[in-house]
Amino acid sequence: MFKSSMLQIQDKGTAEERLWRAVITKSLEEWICGPLSFSRKAEQFLFDDNNDFKAVCSSAGMDPERLRKRLKTIRARGIQKESIPFRVRSQKRLDLSQSGHWGQRAFGV
Repeated sequence: MFKSSMLQIQDKGTAEERLWRAVITKSLEEWICGPLSFSRKAEQFLFDDNNDFKAVCSSAGMDPERLRKRLKTIRARGIQKESIPFRVRSQKRLDLSQSGHWGQRAFGV
């Protein structure tokens, strides 16, 4: 069931919606795996920004309040850099593009 829902998310929406989902996905990747400065900026965007975040989510065809609620749940569980092995975090850049739409799959967006 999970795999089939991931495939539906991947191909859903217009080109513009997919573009804005990619922006959100990149922010999620930077929040979780990025260097500290990028992680802090991404966290500020994902949790504190009320104008741009809502506009980006709306353009992506997503409910900003629902996404933020899910992200707060993830953050409360401590799923961020602490759960990623040190050897992965120590690399300059983690290439998540090999796994396709990683952020969309992992966060159900």
